[in-house]
Amino acid sequence: MPTETELKLRFPARFRTQIEQLPLLNALNVAKPTRKNLYSIYYDTPDCKLKKNRIALRVRKMDAYWIQTIKSDSAVINGLHQQNEWECLIANNKPDLKQLTDERLKSFFSDQDLIKSLQPVFLTDFHRTLYLLEPTQNFRLEFCIDIGEIIVKKPDQRLSEPICEIELELKAGETSQLLEFATVLQQSCSVPFIPENTNKAMRGYALLK
Repeated sequence: MPTETELKLRFPARFRTQIEQLPLLNALNVAKPTRKNLYSIYYDTPDCKLKKNRIALRVRKMDAYWIQTIKSDSAVINGLHQQNEWECLIANNKPDLKQLTDERLKSFFSDQDLIKSLQPVFLTDFHRTLYLLEPTQNFRLEFCIDIGEIIVKKPDQRLSEPICEIELELKAGETSQLLEFATVLQQSCSVPFIPENTNKAMRGYALLK
């Protein structure tokens, strides 16, 4: 299972336009920026068995497709998130766990009672602007600006929390280069970036309480 490495930085919403106009984005971008609306459904059992085992399961609609993502064993230090990640295309918005190849996950999801009890627990709905940057040779990252919300729907209420963050995902190179880039980013503008130690899944579970 591949390891995902990304740095999350929270910022006040009023700085969004300033960030999108940063000169380094145009200078380092190697592809036309893409803009998409991303709608994700996170699944767990009523007693949050996946969360207790440090597993996050989501299905996300991207264009006309649904992508299933499983993340596990997340480690976080000062906004830097590293976790195992497994993705595949699926037919609809329901989890399809028959495609698993990782032995640990296959064992965990071999429990048919667990699979039958999976249900949506919260949603994320946000707009993403993505830049593919190449600051130096052999160092490439995705620079994502995410604006939207995390949503928990209960029978008698709707809870939500805003999403306003940058994700810097390492695509090629070393973690040290990603951290150095974050320092350059902070020095290049006056936006007060705040390292975000909780990912969208963690924040969704916090809303459930």
